[in-house]
Amino acid sequence: MRKFLKRLILLSAAAGAVYALHNYLQDSTGAKRGDVQIVLDTGATVEPSSAEAQEFVDVARKILEISGQTS
Repeated sequence: MRKFLKRLILLSAAAGAVYALHNYLQDSTGAKRGDVQIVLDTGATVEPSSAEAQEFVDVARKILEISGQTS
Protein backbone atom coordinates (compact mmCIF):
# COMPACT_ATOMS: atom_id res chain seq x y z
CA MET A 1 0.00 0.00 0.00
CA ARG A 2 2.81 2.39 0.85
CA LYS A 3 4.55 1.67 -2.45
CA PHE A 4 1.29 2.38 -4.28
CA LEU A 5 0.89 5.77 -2.55
CA LYS A 6 4.47 6.76 -3.40
CA ARG A 7 3.89 5.92 -7.05
CA LEU A 8 0.58 7.76 -7.04
CA ILE A 9 2.20 10.89 -5.59
CA LEU A 10 5.04 10.69 -8.10
CA LEU A 11 2.60 10.25 -10.97
CA SER A 12 0.51 13.19 -9.74
CA ALA A 13 3.59 15.42 -9.53
CA ALA A 14 4.66 14.43 -13.03
CA ALA A 15 1.16 15.07 -14.41
CA GLY A 16 1.08 18.48 -12.71
CA ALA A 17 4.46 19.40 -14.17
CA VAL A 18 3.36 18.36 -17.67
CA TYR A 19 0.14 20.34 -17.31
CA ALA A 20 1.99 23.45 -16.11
CA LEU A 21 4.50 23.19 -18.96
CA HIS A 22 1.70 22.75 -21.49
CA ASN A 23 -0.09 25.88 -20.23
CA TYR A 24 3.14 27.88 -20.19
CA LEU A 25 3.99 26.93 -23.77
CA GLN A 26 0.45 27.50 -24.97
CA ASP A 27 0.30 30.98 -23.40
CA SER A 28 3.66 32.08 -24.76
CA THR A 29 3.06 31.23 -28.41
CA GLY A 30 2.60 34.61 -30.05
CA ALA A 31 -0.04 37.28 -29.96
CA LYS A 32 -3.64 36.37 -29.28
CA ARG A 33 -6.88 38.21 -29.85
CA GLY A 34 -6.93 41.24 -27.56
CA ASP A 35 -3.13 41.46 -27.25
CA VAL A 36 -2.73 43.92 -30.14
CA GLN A 37 -4.76 47.02 -30.90
CA ILE A 38 -4.02 49.26 -33.87
CA VAL A 39 -4.89 52.95 -33.47
CA LEU A 40 -5.83 54.64 -36.74
CA ASP A 41 -5.31 58.31 -37.62
CA THR A 42 -8.97 58.98 -36.89
CA GLY A 43 -8.51 57.76 -33.31
CA ALA A 44 -10.47 54.58 -33.89
CA THR A 45 -8.96 51.31 -32.71
CA VAL A 46 -8.93 48.04 -34.62
CA GLU A 47 -8.42 44.65 -33.00
CA PRO A 48 -6.99 42.21 -35.59
CA SER A 49 -7.48 38.45 -35.56
CA SER A 50 -4.81 36.20 -34.02
CA ALA A 51 -2.93 35.61 -37.29
CA GLU A 52 -3.04 39.28 -38.23
CA ALA A 53 -1.97 40.28 -34.72
CA GLN A 54 1.02 37.93 -34.83
CA GLU A 55 2.04 39.31 -38.23
CA PHE A 56 1.71 42.89 -36.93
CA VAL A 57 3.82 42.07 -33.86
CA ASP A 58 6.48 40.42 -36.05
CA VAL A 59 6.66 43.46 -38.34
CA ALA A 60 6.82 45.88 -35.41
CA ARG A 61 9.54 43.80 -33.75
CA LYS A 62 11.55 43.74 -37.00
CA ILE A 63 11.24 47.53 -37.38
CA LEU A 64 12.46 48.04 -33.83
CA GLU A 65 15.29 45.58 -34.41
CA ILE A 66 16.43 47.40 -37.55
CA SER A 67 16.27 50.80 -35.84
CA GLY A 68 18.29 49.51 -32.90
CA GLN A 69 15.51 50.09 -30.36
CA THR A 70 15.37 46.56 -28.92
CA SER A 71 17.30 45.49 -25.89
